[in-house]
Amino acid sequence: MSRLVVVTGASGGMGQHTCKVFKKNGFTVLGTDLHEGKNLEVDHFFPGEITNEAMWQEIAKKIESLNGHLDALVNIAGRNYLANINEADLDQWRNMMEVNILGMVAAIKYTAPFLKKAPNAAIVNMSSISGYIGSVGYAAYCTTKGAIDSLTKSLALELAPEVRVNAIAPGWIETPFTVEGLEKSADPVAYRKEVEAMHALNRVGTPDEIAQSIFWLATGATFMTGSVVIVDGGYMIKN
Repeated sequence: MSRLVVVTGASGGMGQHTCKVFKKNGFTVLGTDLHEGKNLEVDHFFPGEITNEAMWQEIAKKIESLNGHLDALVNIAGRNYLANINEADLDQWRNMMEVNILGMVAAIKYTAPFLKKAPNAAIVNMSSISGYIGSVGYAAYCTTKGAIDSLTKSLALELAPEVRVNAIAPGWIETPFTVEGLEKSADPVAYRKEVEAMHALNRVGTPDEIAQSIFWLATGATFMTGSVVIVDGGYMIKN
């Protein structure tokens, strides 16, 4: 019987690579996002807002119809918002909390019963080193990532021993969002070199490297729960 994984944010840079890795390793992949991406390697796709409970009820029905249990949930869906605190738009802050935090809550609420039926079931939440270091202008984003770390630890206790719950905290990763940020600088080439030099490995990471780390947390790290794994190319130890 095929193993099942649900990936949120499946159409994004890291989401697409994560779907690809699970698919390559024999999983049946259920993906969700606002819009379906091109060449997305999923078996079943559910478009919609991440907090739409009706969508999650449909996903639950699909899991039940396939084999009644879920082996892994990967919560990648999220957004960002740039503004200094004196210019903060409270509606933007509310939406950040909705998407980045409550989206995970909805996903876990509707999939936990199926995860509990699978051996070695796991949840992997997308955090960030921003939850540790902070970032000027990105207080909303950093706040949500800190909350995700706390959510991960709390649910690791609540869902134990049947389900392991961990989070992954990437650093600078070569995604469209990161590239867009680099290109907005006055000298993109110089800024990229500056950013790369901030890492002990002297480069930014790739989406596939994060996807491989997610897969390991979901399937191989069988004695880990409540952990936030930093995958940042040595950014934090160098800065």
